[in-house]
Amino acid sequence: MKAGRQDILQRIRSGNFLQTFKYEWDQFRKKGKIQDDYMQSEQHQECLQEMFDFLDKDSPDENRFSFLKKIFLTAATESVTDRNSLLPQQYMKICRTLSSGEVLVLQAAFSIAKTGEWDANDMNVQNWLKKIAERSALRYPELIEIHERNLMDKRLITPRLYSDNSGITMGKYFRLSELGYEICKFIESYEEDIAT
Repeated sequence: MKAGRQDILQRIRSGNFLQTFKYEWDQFRKKGKIQDDYMQSEQHQECLQEMFDFLDKDSPDENRFSFLKKIFLTAATESVTDRNSLLPQQYMKICRTLSSGEVLVLQAAFSIAKTGEWDANDMNVQNWLKKIAERSALRYPELIEIHERNLMDKRLITPRLYSDNSGITMGKYFRLSELGYEICKFIESYEEDIAT
C-alpha cells in the first residue's frame, strides 16, 4: 500500500514538473528564442527523452528538475551551443545522476568561484567544507562531505590529495573541475535567456 501512495505522489510531482517545463518551453517559443525546426533535431529528441526518463523513472525533486530544465531550455535556444553539439545531452545525463544535495554543493561552489571571495592560500578541506555549507544552506560541513565523494567520482570537483585526504587543489574555480564549472556556466545562461 505504501509503495502505491509513493508512486501516486511521484506521478503528481512529475506531472507538476512537466506542466512547469511545458509552460516555460511555450514562453521561450513565443519570444522566438527557440526555432520551430529545433524540435526535429537529434539533440532535442535526446534531451527530451532524458527529461521524460527523469520524470517517469526517477524520484524527481525541485533542485534536480530545475538543473535539467535549465540545461534543456538553454540548449534549445542555441545561444551557447548549437543543435549539433553533444554537450547538452552529456550535461543532462550527468546531472540526472546528481542528488539534490550534490546540486546544492555545485551551485554553492559555482557562486563562490564567480565572486572570487576566497583565498587559495587560506583554503584547506575544512575551510572549503565550511564555506560551501554556509553558502548552500545545507548548514553542516558533514552534509557537504557526504556529497563531496560522489561529486569527486563524477569528476565535477577536484579530488582530495594525500593518503589521509587532508589536502585539496582549489584550481581557478573553487574546486570545481572544468567540467563542473562549464555545466554550471551553461545552466547560468538560462537566467540570461529568461531576463531577455
